[in-house]
This record gives sequence, C-alpha cells and structure tokens, in this order.
Amino acid sequence: MEVFSLILFVFVLGLRHGLDADHLACIDGLVRYNWRKKSKVTRWVGTLFSFGHGTVVASVAVVLSAFSRNFKFPDYFDTLVTWVSVLSLLLIGTLNIRNLLIRTEEEYKLGGIRGRFIPRFARETSNPIHIVIIGAIFALAADTVSQTSVWAIAASHASRWMPAMLGLTFMAGMMLTDTIDSFITCRMLEQSGKLGKAASRIMGWIIVVLAYGVACYEAIIFFVPSFEVDFEIIGAMMFALIVLCYVIVRFGTKAKPEIGG
Repeated sequence: MEVFSLILFVFVLGLRHGLDADHLACIDGLVRYNWRKKSKVTRWVGTLFSFGHGTVVASVAVVLSAFSRNFKFPDYFDTLVTWVSVLSLLLIGTLNIRNLLIRTEEEYKLGGIRGRFIPRFARETSNPIHIVIIGAIFALAADTVSQTSVWAIAASHASRWMPAMLGLTFMAGMMLTDTIDSFITCRMLEQSGKLGKAASRIMGWIIVVLAYGVACYEAIIFFVPSFEVDFEIIGAMMFALIVLCYVIVRFGTKAKPEIGG
C-alpha cells in the first residue's frame, strides 16, 4: 500500500508539474509556430516536450537514488529553491497580466521566463527531436532537481527498480497534462475571429491565477508549515481545471458559420 501511495503521489506530481507556467508558455509558443507552418507535430508538441523533460527527470531520479546514502543537499538549498520558484511565478503572473491588459486587440500569447533564454531559431522548430531537447533543457533547473530528490531518495529505500519506475510515472503524468494543453492551444487557434481570441485570453487569465496561486501557497507554507494541505488534492484540482478548460474550448467555442452579404 505504501508503494502504491508513492506511485500515486509521483503521478500527481507529474500532472501538477505539467502545469508549470513556464512549460505552458513554451508549449504555447511552439504550438503556435507549428500551427502557422501547418506541421503534423502541432497537436503533439506538449507530448514531445514532456517526453524530453521526463527523460531527464527519470535519469536524475536514478542518479540521486544511487548516491542517496552519501549525498545530501545543503540545508539552505530548499529555501533557495522555494524563493526562486515563488519569485519566478510572481514574475510570470505579472508578465501575463501586462500582456493581457496591453494587448487588448491583438492575439494574446503566453509569456514565460526560461523560454527567453533559448535562442529564437531553436524555439521556432518543427523538428520533433528539437522539441524533445527543448523539454530536456527545461528540466535542468534547481526546482526540478529539488522536487525529484524528494521521491527519488525515498524510492531508493524500496527497491533498485523503483526510482526508474517512478521516473516513468512522473513522465506519464506530465505528458498527459501537456498533451491536453497542446490540444487546447490548437483548438483555440482553429477558431476564427473573436471566439479564438476570447478563448486564448481566458486561458491567459487561468495561467495568471495558477502562477499567483502556487506562488502564494508556497510562500505561506514556508512561514506556516501547518497550512500545508494534501498534495494529491492540490494536484488533482489543478488537473481537473486543465481538463475543464479543454472541455470548454473543445465544445464551447465551435466556430459558427459567418453570414456574409
């Protein structure tokens, strides 16, 4: 039962990690580029991105579990990672609020941070391998390593194969979320006129709420740990939100035939 709980925890962690605001912004940009190019990989950008990301996470989990008995992060590491994450999320939320308020008549695009450090020629690609590599690069961040270490070290005490299995479980959760995100973005782009713009802006405000909400939550539990709630519940709620967005965009924004004169 303890092993099943750990697997469920890591799967939900993957679902939640797939909703990282920076991930969504990068996937949004790649989907839009490939949609304009009419590429066959457009709907699967999120899948490819999270595959690369998850491969690195699984590899890190295996390495950390192998050295867990002789390795320990410094006490200040978690504190540093927490506040870098909080400040990054607040910056992403603020950046997207700015875009939403300024670009009232233009097509809204999600704004991120890490994606800005990737050259434009690399971000604008239809090559599946390149998209996988971009996802892998995004995994090379302190917060990803910190989150992975929590369950990787715990898994090392169960069995030798458990870290690899949990790494694949994490990848599966993230791929599910990011694939749905790709389909949502594609559906929004397929809408013409005001419908597409409205759906895109609604998604933008959802990202703002996620970014500010997670940032505030992380800051609160840092100072008041007793306020921490069951992580599985949070992850399930966030995933339910993205599924609801997909349902709304999929069935609520069907293009209506234009009446021309």
